[in-house]
Amino acid sequence: NMESQSGWSTGLLALWDDFETLLNATIMCGALGLFLPARNALEISKGKATCGLSFQSLTPALQNCGCSGKDFAFTTNCLLCCIFPCMAVFWRSQMRRAYGIHGSCCGDCCTCLFCFPCMIMQESREIKARGLP
Repeated sequence: NMESQSGWSTGLLALWDDFETLLNATIMCGALGLFLPARNALEISKGKATCGLSFQSLTPALQNCGCSGKDFAFTTNCLLCCIFPCMAVFWRSQMRRAYGIHGSCCGDCCTCLFCFPCMIMQESREIKARGLP
């Protein structure tokens, strides 16, 4: 339903719109490709791992290490991003569906392939604009 869909709150190249996100992304350098997408996916899925792996199934072992459910989900998302680099495209599509942002899978693939750092920062700005941490 295109009538209920909107666009991104900031443009893909609007890097200076949120200096905090820009600073975090550039200071993290190579980690940008792993940590920012995993954190964004975590916020979209309300603190759950993308693959559906349950923290409760591993609770005794992880609680002894001092891990929380959100720590587990973030770590799982990071591993997924390393094993399946295309996860960033899936997470972008998931974000578009969750927020009613118009676009296409083809557009998501092109954005990820040609402008990955800008894509990740745009998603982070979108989460922030919608009042999530």
